[in-house]
Amino acid sequence: MMRGPCSVAQRARALRYHASMRLKNFEISGSVQFQSDNLYWDIHNSAEFEGLELLPAYDAVVLKWTVPKWENPWGRPGNNSSGMKLYFDDLLLLKIGPRDPDMPFTEDGCVPQILKVDPSIQHDDPFMRTRKNWAPGDSFRLAFLFQSGRVIEIESETVELIPIT
Repeated sequence: MMRGPCSVAQRARALRYHASMRLKNFEISGSVQFQSDNLYWDIHNSAEFEGLELLPAYDAVVLKWTVPKWENPWGRPGNNSSGMKLYFDDLLLLKIGPRDPDMPFTEDGCVPQILKVDPSIQHDDPFMRTRKNWAPGDSFRLAFLFQSGRVIEIESETVELIPIT
């Protein structure tokens, strides 16, 4: 039986699917904080979510946050960046949930929680798909929970934190 290019690509993607996403240059150090090269990035208290960009030609997604120009905008001394991007490369899944229509639009930019979620567990609530302990090779997705009720869930081969100066 002959298989077309789509079939080969689909099989390759299925084989990659169970690989663990790799955080290239940062760690999640709290419910809303990243750590990269001794710098901390608190995306809840001062940072404003600017948006999501889908880059189909690169099979990538970029999430972007900016902070106001004041002293210590990221919650810890030493980080003077005006913003940061998370670059998700070799995209495997992008899922964007609905917002609560009763919430003001000002809550669409606030992220009170970032979760690692298990892709093998099927449940609408991301809290039901997380766990306390993760081994280094465990498969996971990142779920960004917004104050407005919206959830953005992403799985990719790699994700890199890129400072904006």
